[in-house]
Amino acid sequence: MGTVVTALATIGVLSLAGCSSSSTNTPTDAPETPAADGCGSIPQLGANDPSGLLDGLSAELKDGYNAYDIEIQESAWSDWKSEKTDGYTAAIVGQAPAAPYIATFQAQLLESLEAQDIEVVANLAPNDPTDVPGQIQMFNQALSLKPDIIFLNPAAPEAALDLVAQAHDAGIPVVSTVVPLDSPYAISLANNSNLQAMETAAGVLGAIGGTGTILQVDGVPGIPPQLFWEDGIENALELCPDVTIAGQVQGFFQPPAAQQAVVQYLATNPAGVDAVFQAGSMGWAIRDAFQQAGLEVPPIQDINASQGMAAFAAANPDYPYFGTATPPIPAAKAAAQIGIKVLAGAGPKVNQIVWGPYVVDRENIDDVVDPSWSESDGTDLAVEGVYLTDDQIAEFFDNPELGPQSAE
Repeated sequence: MGTVVTALATIGVLSLAGCSSSSTNTPTDAPETPAADGCGSIPQLGANDPSGLLDGLSAELKDGYNAYDIEIQESAWSDWKSEKTDGYTAAIVGQAPAAPYIATFQAQLLESLEAQDIEVVANLAPNDPTDVPGQIQMFNQALSLKPDIIFLNPAAPEAALDLVAQAHDAGIPVVSTVVPLDSPYAISLANNSNLQAMETAAGVLGAIGGTGTILQVDGVPGIPPQLFWEDGIENALELCPDVTIAGQVQGFFQPPAAQQAVVQYLATNPAGVDAVFQAGSMGWAIRDAFQQAGLEVPPIQDINASQGMAAFAAANPDYPYFGTATPPIPAAKAAAQIGIKVLAGAGPKVNQIVWGPYVVDRENIDDVVDPSWSESDGTDLAVEGVYLTDDQIAEFFDNPELGPQSAE
């Protein structure tokens, strides 16, 4: 039980990731089956954009919505601006900072808001990321302070929908961070975790030639990051009839738990598997489990990569590598920038501002890895300069000249 509780404290980091809603809508412009060129290719499912609101975006940004299943809606704040011109106040209702990603993100969000002279009147977070009633109470507490804007990292997307509607009725915009909300009343800044899973899974499947066995290492059952990862790998596997899931273990997004679970699996399956899919942050520990068992390390889907796993791949040029970097500091700076632009009347065009995943593979790994990194370093891989740029953020606003032109 202790492992599960500890694991739940890391849910927020997976924006990858985690970073997803519990919505199960099917993109309205998607084909009935993934359109791609066979096993190892990336399914092209499109966006859930029935009104064509993304048509004005650059191709790179629009591509980042592939398989993002939350409906793209016009933002309820598109023609709104604060009555103030300065002296803005903000409230932060975050998550338990036990996970390094969440701790870094929330600390940077506070720093970025204060750097732009925003008074943070409340900085709240429950001690347990599963404490949904506690977070609701904190949101209501923040709302009672009547800040100009609220930044929310929702513990439960469905439960947060009424909260952001209440804030809208009070004239207070909400920026949903890490986990997006299926609502026009929130401006969600999210990573496309479904696409992240599809792209990295497709790479791994191509590396094994479209045939073989996969070990699936799950995170925490039932939470949005796990569900969207499952959906992403299922989309990739649909194109691979000669690949089977040979085993499934629970890693709870915790490297030690993942290593133990994989070691136990290999003890009864000494032949190993051809590749591994993992839900996030556990890649380097899974590698260690194979080495501990005396087996060659197979291709591992390295979502939420670590410096150590990337260093291992860089040191082994023949090793197929497909990972993703999730940078919390640029994401937090962007959240602050977007929120202040909303207050200034910049007019967000849509309710979902989405960042497509940054994949690290053999083509760019030498540019990403610092030669001084240790292969045993579990620090999250964060690549500079790959998050949404100032110019890209401007594309999401009708009046981009208003508000801050750069993140701080």
